[in-house]
Amino acid sequence: MASKLRAAREAQKAFWEAELGRRIEFLNGKGFDDGRVARDTEVKRIKAKIRETAFRLSTIAAYEKKLEDMARLREEKKAAPPKVKGKKAAEAVVEAPKAKKKEKKKEAQADAPKKEPKKKAEKAEKAEAAPAAAPSQSEA
Repeated sequence: MASKLRAAREAQKAFWEAELGRRIEFLNGKGFDDGRVARDTEVKRIKAKIRETAFRLSTIAAYEKKLEDMARLREEKKAAPPKVKGKKAAEAVVEAPKAKKKEKKKEAQADAPKKEPKKKAEKAEKAEAAPAAAPSQSEA
């Protein structure tokens, strides 16, 4: 299993870089030009190992940064005052909107002109007149 420790990965990267240097030196000693050295399969394999190790190091760094951020957030949360839980907190939140609605209703009622209530007698007269008029229209 691959190591997840930064120190181990840094040691691996140093090893592969040294191995690459030895291989390039060996090939140059044999008289190979730069193009042929770049095409060498051993050089390609070693460079791939270096890229893989560098990627793992960047992943480890991102993970460590995430851990630091989480620890910082945890400390900030501990330092913050505790929140009120239960019915008291819910009542405080619910009462504020209700109070605002009541105030708006009162303002609207004060601004609007008041209507005069109709008398029951007027309503009764209209009710009696409507049924009497209905049969006469159907007969016509």
